[in-house]
Amino acid sequence: MARLMFMIAVILLTTLPVPADDAQNAIIESWYSALGTADRAVFDKILADDATVILEDIDTIQTKDEFLASLDEWKNAVRSAKVRHRIGTAEGDTLTVFVCYQFPSNTTYTREIFNFRNGRIIESAQSSLGGACEGF
Repeated sequence: MARLMFMIAVILLTTLPVPADDAQNAIIESWYSALGTADRAVFDKILADDATVILEDIDTIQTKDEFLASLDEWKNAVRSAKVRHRIGTAEGDTLTVFVCYQFPSNTTYTREIFNFRNGRIIESAQSSLGGACEGF
């Protein structure tokens, strides 16, 4: 019985998300807070100068400057949206986040993978997982 309990515990531990470190959590919280207001100053602070933002669904790779320039358009889109996120897994300098974007006319569920270096984001890659966020 003890062996069975041990095996169950090992299985559960390997399937649970690994918590990100506090610095990465703070950066991710800043990222999603800034998304709600298209806060250029926050993104400028948390993105490394050589950072890239990859939007896989539309085959777009943006430099930091291009991403910052796109925030005016994003500000209009996000005005009446609700953005919710939860951290999935953390592995070293890589963090996976699942995000539900709820706009008045549609909903998008995404996986966003962040890579960090020296306390800043060096890469953000976003890909769609579907059009519904059931149970999010």
